[in-house]
Amino acid sequence: MAFWNDVLGLLRRRAIALPILALGLVLAVAAYLITPARYATESSLILTPPPSGGTLSLDPAGPVGQTNPLLQQNNGLRTVAGILIVALNGKDELRRLGVTENGPTTIVIDDGRSNADLLGVVTLGPFLHVAVESDDPATATQVLERAHRRLRERLTAYQVALGAPRSTYITLSTVVVLPPKYDPTAKIQYAVGALLATILAGLGCAYAVQVRGLFRRRTAPAVDGGTFTSDASPNGQAPASTSGTGADLVGASNETAADKSGEGD
Repeated sequence: MAFWNDVLGLLRRRAIALPILALGLVLAVAAYLITPARYATESSLILTPPPSGGTLSLDPAGPVGQTNPLLQQNNGLRTVAGILIVALNGKDELRRLGVTENGPTTIVIDDGRSNADLLGVVTLGPFLHVAVESDDPATATQVLERAHRRLRERLTAYQVALGAPRSTYITLSTVVVLPPKYDPTAKIQYAVGALLATILAGLGCAYAVQVRGLFRRRTAPAVDGGTFTSDASPNGQAPASTSGTGADLVGASNETAADKSGEGD
């Protein structure tokens, strides 16, 4: 409790609180201006089967009936979506898209669970969600387009490798694409962090110096020139008075020696 009282006392002192707050605001503004601007873009895609479904009739006289692809969503499409998500999140694929580790551009490819607006529909269909963030809006758009193109290439390559009939190929359709939008989140986070760090560091230094007395020069007790006091006697009792200058003590010693020699005579 005493600690917090000391901190509140420091905050009430304008000579301490105002300079710390002013420095914190200056550093917060500097952090906001120095932090690069971020732009975010995202898209949603869905896997759809062909109208004839996933079966190819071998009898030309009895073709398979066609249905609406939007009514054929099943767990198989969700499995394909999961395969594409895992494939595109590999390091080699990310480098192909132009995303490097600790670089200025980041990308998220999932089934939509990273987007709060899609949480309610993630379990309803085989969705793919692509979100790109970069310090340049043109770069963000280019990376998003590369991701769409690469997803379709990998989907086609898997179906070719498995020998699926072309008429049964699954397609990847774009539902929505959002244009790059300025995102001030990073700038605000760095500015708030600089402000809080400055305030905490300033109060910590003020507490150490003003309350705990650290770095304060210790002064030795003043000694009167040529005087001293004897604090003890041989028998452990305090003497009546033995203080005085060095000359007085020498004179007293001479008088004592003279008295002793007179008694001897």
